[in-house]
This record gives sequence, C-alpha cells and structure tokens, in this order.
Amino acid sequence: MDDDPVLRTLAADLEHDDPRLAAFLTDGKPPHRHHPVVWLLLSLAGAALALLLPPTVLIGVVAMLLVVASPLAVCWLCSVSDDLPRPRNP
Repeated sequence: MDDDPVLRTLAADLEHDDPRLAAFLTDGKPPHRHHPVVWLLLSLAGAALALLLPPTVLIGVVAMLLVVASPLAVCWLCSVSDDLPRPRNP
C-alpha cells in the first residue's frame, strides 16, 4: 500500500464498510464458493427423473440440456480464464 495518508484512510473506510470487497482488492482473487448441498439435491432430482421417465424422453431431455448448456459452459470457461497460466510466446 502507498504511504499516502488519504489512501490509508480510504482503505480503512473500505475495510470497515465492505470487508469482502477490501479483501478482494488486496488479494485480487474472488473467494471460491462451494455448494455441495445444491449439487446433491440436483443429482437426486436427476436420478429421480431418470427412474421415472421412459428412456427416449430421457435421451431427448439430456440432448436439449446439452444444447442449451454448451454456450453457457463456454461463457463460464472464458470468464475463469484469468486463472489459467499465460502462454510463453504471446
């Protein structure tokens, strides 16, 4: 941090007002959020649907979900590309 007293007071005010934002600005990495309960509930719901639906309907639903989810997955991968190592020769 700079030795400027104004910047130090602003940093202290920011840390007092929003500690998560202050931690993000000092570390530069967003906190990782894990939701194991949500994934468990989604997998249970998927298993229940797989047991209740006929196979042809299930294959159609999975195909539709893959078609809809593929652009979203690409957008997600592009948004987290900052964590990837940089190439040696840009």
